[in-house]
Amino acid sequence: MQADSMIFAGVELSSGRKPVTFAALDDDLNIKTLEKCDIPTALAYLQEYERICVAINISAARSIQSAYVDFKSQLTRSGFKSFSKRDSAKQWFETKSQVCFRIFVEQTLLPQRTLEGRLQRALILYERGLRIDDPMDIFEEITRYKLRQGIFPTENIYASKELDALMAAYLAWMGINRPEQIVVKGGYVLPEQVQNFLLNENLPEALDE
Repeated sequence: MQADSMIFAGVELSSGRKPVTFAALDDDLNIKTLEKCDIPTALAYLQEYERICVAINISAARSIQSAYVDFKSQLTRSGFKSFSKRDSAKQWFETKSQVCFRIFVEQTLLPQRTLEGRLQRALILYERGLRIDDPMDIFEEITRYKLRQGIFPTENIYASKELDALMAAYLAWMGINRPEQIVVKGGYVLPEQVQNFLLNENLPEALDE
């Protein structure tokens, strides 16, 4: 076990053989892990740390319900406590990554699976301090020749599920390092700017998405 460091993890669940998109950040917001794996692999990684905070992104997709129940059950059996019990070395909570993105950008987001939507979300994370490459750098790599040849630099563009996991991990980091900047609304941990969000949008409707 790594006793001298704390890790901040984000989990995005889906269906399939590897239902977990798992992201982990260190205290300086460097990406320690970002991968797709099965539940036992994700839990094994979490067990490597004595001090860890895990945020699970919750979506309304019924297809992930089984994976969610399984993951949450195993997480609890592994000694993780609810985030409300701040004295625990292993904590977890639920969040809504897409709502967090919308809160931070303070406007409607571009579709999350499109190239521009993924770049938009990566830029939001970059501007929040995550140690990732500047998403705008991709435009320096695009030339007329490359486009004509069908060459497009996609290797550094994060998938939508990876971005959701990274946002969840960032909320876990905020929960420990900037607790005054988060609030609990509808059972989810969200940025405190949600108060402004409430003035302009229907939060209950967004949380049901």
